[in-house]
Amino acid sequence: MKRAFIVFLVAAAFAAAALAQGGDLAVLALKDAVEDARVSLAGSKIPASEPVAILPIANDVEARVAGLLKNALVAAGKTCVEGKEDPMWGAILKEIEWDERKEDILDAATLDKFGKLKSAKYLLYGCVRRLAADARYVLMEVELHCSSVATKEHVWGGSFVRRHYAPDADPEGKIEIPDEVRTALVKGIRDEIAKSLAASRKLGAAKKVALLPVFGDVDQYTKGLFRDVLAASSVTPVNLDVATRAEARLALREGAKLADALAYGVFRDIGASLVETKAGGEKIYRARMEMQLWIEKGASREILWSDTVRFAKEFSLGPRGWWDTLCHYFPSLADSPARIVWVPLVIVLALVVLAMFLRAATRVR
Repeated sequence: MKRAFIVFLVAAAFAAAALAQGGDLAVLALKDAVEDARVSLAGSKIPASEPVAILPIANDVEARVAGLLKNALVAAGKTCVEGKEDPMWGAILKEIEWDERKEDILDAATLDKFGKLKSAKYLLYGCVRRLAADARYVLMEVELHCSSVATKEHVWGGSFVRRHYAPDADPEGKIEIPDEVRTALVKGIRDEIAKSLAASRKLGAAKKVALLPVFGDVDQYTKGLFRDVLAASSVTPVNLDVATRAEARLALREGAKLADALAYGVFRDIGASLVETKAGGEKIYRARMEMQLWIEKGASREILWSDTVRFAKEFSLGPRGWWDTLCHYFPSLADSPARIVWVPLVIVLALVVLAMFLRAATRVR
């Protein structure tokens, strides 16, 4: 008994630490797990008119699970009673050795002890099986069971798992791609992706697609382009706040309704190269972008769509106004604009001096 109590205290201490580290995410995961239990309870064969008492939940920090389960029972259409109000409640709990077995299925002898209760006909019990948290996610698993006091029948049970990921830091919104390059490429690369998606025969199997980061992306810029095209297509992009395929697969396994496919990719190239400089100073550039993109089915990992999307387009940057044209013909003016004033003055002065010299040299003596 003493050993079991020590194990319980250690487990509770770890659970409290994880709950504190996870913060709001841990509370959200716990509420969602209990909500899943409520849905399951609503469809169980526990009679709506028979009173159900909740036993202490193992590893339940601050009795949060027990409190939520009371609400869940009522919301599921069942009758919840406070077993601790029965005079026999405390005495029975003192007789029971709360070891790991009691977190699972109550044995017949234990159920016989609860047969002395007048208020409860069914017992709801279980434990917080897992509660883990780090900087990226919080995981909550609650295992619950319900048994009939009279017949000793295990009438309901399940393991309810929820995992929530912390959102990544928002992008700063500053990118190093020149505006003229983006202007030349954005519409074209979107059209190429949309054209490829529309031609896919397998993509119809996906309705909601979890969007992962595009690796090698510049401040999530190309991920945004991909998201724009998906949003306008037959599928709906979903943000799960996951950063890797492993995280996404775990999220979909524990919450299959969130999405049925994953979209991810690799950003390969973007830039512009000078093609030609014309006599008047107009420069012709060739802009390019390349992305490798995939959409895979969440359950089977089948690749529903895959393509290497490329787009290139020429654009021009030329002299704007007389000053740019002048700088093209006289590049030194760009570094020293004052030359446009003093260079002509020097030339005029030199011409005046030359004229005076010629006049003096040709004077009749």
